[in-house]
Amino acid sequence: MTDDALHFFAEVRVATCPSKLELEGMLGAVLGISEPRDTETPVDYGVMLDDYDRLVSFRREQIAPTGRDRMREDYY
Repeated sequence: MTDDALHFFAEVRVATCPSKLELEGMLGAVLGISEPRDTETPVDYGVMLDDYDRLVSFRREQIAPTGRDRMREDYY
């Protein structure tokens, strides 16, 4: 992963989501991080968005960290 990588339970805001514009600006937490087989494949982050019933996959450039962390107990 890069130096700009996120960690589990980091709070993020959706910066851009061309396929679902209604998600832009929403807050959530990182609950999944892919492990690419090679350095050419970008990391995907599974984000549980607040008030949204599904985990959504984003590339790093689509989400911005808020600088806060959520607690594991909030989700499990």
